[in-house]
Amino acid sequence: MDQFHINTIQNKFHHLSQYLAAFSNSFLTKKEDDSQSALTWSIEKSALQSQKVKDFYIELNYKDIVLRIYRESEYKELDLLGLTHSGIDSWIRETISDYGLSAGNFHYNLGFKLETDFDTFVALDTDDEKIIFQLIEERNIAQRALEKLKSNYNNATTIYVWPHHFDTGMLINIDKEKGIGLGYAIADTEVNKLPYYYAYAWSNNTINYAQLPNLKNGNWVLGNWNGAIISVEDNYDLNTIENFYIDFSTILIKRI
Repeated sequence: MDQFHINTIQNKFHHLSQYLAAFSNSFLTKKEDDSQSALTWSIEKSALQSQKVKDFYIELNYKDIVLRIYRESEYKELDLLGLTHSGIDSWIRETISDYGLSAGNFHYNLGFKLETDFDTFVALDTDDEKIIFQLIEERNIAQRALEKLKSNYNNATTIYVWPHHFDTGMLINIDKEKGIGLGYAIADTEVNKLPYYYAYAWSNNTINYAQLPNLKNGNWVLGNWNGAIISVEDNYDLNTIENFYIDFSTILIKRI
């Protein structure tokens, strides 16, 4: 796998996703966990979607590299190829104003800043398209696996894509003091240099990581971050990821 190419394209989507997060964060009431700015993933559309503000939401379509602002089923579309931040920002403000929202209320005060410089798509070649379809499938697998587990737990949270770290994630809260976190993360410098599926436990008590049994799928990661991962460079499919989440949860739930 071309690590640099994959992570560069992922980074472009990460930056573009900030417009969606900024939209809902600008118009929705702030929540304790900042989930008012969180995004969702649509398998059907291969797209990230903002939360709804009245009848409006913004969509970032991976296949077409476009932004769409919806008012119910009606939408306006922006081709993102070659556009700078100012061009995208101007279009969003003009479009939401046309739809009756106050452009002056739209802001980017998300409480964090991405560590990389703004980057977007200029043109696409065949290799770019292959990586984009790969990134779509990685999100699809995470979404499907988490949806299946969520159906088995009454105490599972909403599945969100978080705009800061750009991970698809869900928590299973055992009680107020402990739980399991499951998801899909982009590459980082601490855990893995390529995107990966992850599982971790959290607790107000010290978690016992001694003499952990081997996982049927995936590998333990212990250090600054404690949990387990399956890297996208490994052999896996939807069934593998579902079993990975279940296997981890079965082992760690007894230790927290």
